[in-house]
Amino acid sequence: MLTRRTIARLTHAFFVFVLVACSTGEEGAFSGPPATGDPNPTGLPPGAICVANGDCRTGVCANARCQTATNTDGVRNGDESDVDCGGSEGPSCAPGKLCVADENCVSGVCTDFICSGTPEPRCGGTEDLPRCDDGKPCTAHSDCKSGTCTAGICVVFGLDDGVKNAGETDIDCGGPRVKKCGVGEDCLTGNDCTSGVCTNATKTCAAPSLHDKVKNGDETDIDCGGPPPAKRCGPGQGCKAHSDCTTDGCGFDGTCALSATCTQLEGGQTCGPIDTLTKQEDCCTRAKVGSYTIDKYLVTAGRMRAFLERLNGKVRDWAASLPPERWNPEWTPYLPNSIEGIPGDGNNANTQLGPFWGKRSCETGYHTGHTFWTPPAYGDTKHFPKNVLDAKALNCVPWWLLAALCVFDGGHLLTEAELRAAYTNDGKTPFPWGARGDYTTAASNEYAVQLWGYWTPNPPPNAPHDNNEYFDIAFNIAAPGRRPAGYNFTGHADLVGNLLEWMGDSERQFAWKGSFENHAHEADAFLAPPVDDDPFVTMRTPEIPWRWHDVVENAADSGNVNGYYAIGGRCGY
Repeated sequence: MLTRRTIARLTHAFFVFVLVACSTGEEGAFSGPPATGDPNPTGLPPGAICVANGDCRTGVCANARCQTATNTDGVRNGDESDVDCGGSEGPSCAPGKLCVADENCVSGVCTDFICSGTPEPRCGGTEDLPRCDDGKPCTAHSDCKSGTCTAGICVVFGLDDGVKNAGETDIDCGGPRVKKCGVGEDCLTGNDCTSGVCTNATKTCAAPSLHDKVKNGDETDIDCGGPPPAKRCGPGQGCKAHSDCTTDGCGFDGTCALSATCTQLEGGQTCGPIDTLTKQEDCCTRAKVGSYTIDKYLVTAGRMRAFLERLNGKVRDWAASLPPERWNPEWTPYLPNSIEGIPGDGNNANTQLGPFWGKRSCETGYHTGHTFWTPPAYGDTKHFPKNVLDAKALNCVPWWLLAALCVFDGGHLLTEAELRAAYTNDGKTPFPWGARGDYTTAASNEYAVQLWGYWTPNPPPNAPHDNNEYFDIAFNIAAPGRRPAGYNFTGHADLVGNLLEWMGDSERQFAWKGSFENHAHEADAFLAPPVDDDPFVTMRTPEIPWRWHDVVENAADSGNVNGYYAIGGRCGY
């Protein structure tokens, strides 16, 4: 169909032609605009029976029928200005072709009814020619640079055009495409495939397998994690569930923790020298000292919380299922079997870890308290939020419950021999950090958390205190590892100070080694001269170890035999 602009140009051109012809008086001196329209206006219409092209209005007879004008029929018909170009439905004409308006021409310039410009080079086809640009005529996909020929014109490739083009390794996938190719489709590299595996021999995408060194299928990391028969992932590898990990502990950040109880941030990944609740070292990190492998850090309140939540508090039921070589069944009745319960009833963990249940100085009061957060119904109101307390070393923990946590993590409650080896660097030094240096048990210093020398950053403004000393003793108990000057040679922390430690040699046995309170200085009295200024004491006499129930049995609080606000512990393996 002729556009309004084209009609106007034809009218103007015809008028100019008439004027020129009349003024010169020379017939044929000016050729005039090209005639447009069908070549045989009086011929048969499309669809009529015909014998030759001349029988038809469009000049095209095929299969004994007159055909409708097209831009590929090799005849100038319809509104074309030249053969198969310059019309409203066809491509623009190349330089040198007839035109009646600028829009008829590829160059956009029609001068004296001829498209101006240099004729464009040929392209496409089966000859040794370059592929055609977008917008150029084509007869096959192979004619076009884009690899896509649609309705006789080269077009920009589409994301789902059903053609292998634009660097794709298979139809609409691979190469630069975001969409990856499926199993059996062509590829060049593993990046072309949904499985991440392109076979070297056939260059086709392979199905995921458990040994292809690629994270694919249901795997949570390379060739591990996911449902059986996939193997479990090691610490630091990706996971979605505890069952994905060799340690049975999938952490809060989607990676396998070093042990099953170090899966939350606070108290699971916050151990080390920086006094913040940001991720530092895994609190279940272990290191070898001589022939022993032990935890670098004291057990945190957060590790205990993760342990209880994993068992839904049913520690007693879990322990009852263990073989005797892993757990002494005589200890099982002392364990809780729920997290919540009747306050004061030792069958629940909140009571066992809270202010009472036969433990000394564990109520939150005047310079007393516990670091495991419990609801107010269990005897007191904590002055610090749960996340701050979870990062701290665990105190007020009954011996049996801490021993159960260590077994759950694949170990045992640390023994006196293991603690002594760590304290002395396997017998090589008198103190964990080497020589005594300027360390003293009688003052706060950089080696140990002792003599109330640690203060929790940013304490709640409404927490009760006097003279900058907070009543809640949790204020003076640090997260493990906050005194790096006191580490031993293998990085074990808090071997002096922060908390005394439960020992796994016998029930309720513990070691004097200093704590947040005055216990480092007090331990000096237990050492025979000439040794002094050393808080490490494990034996009451050369033959009798210190046991907490022996310490308090004749005291005024003789009922508090199950724990103390200055005793925690760590695990050995």
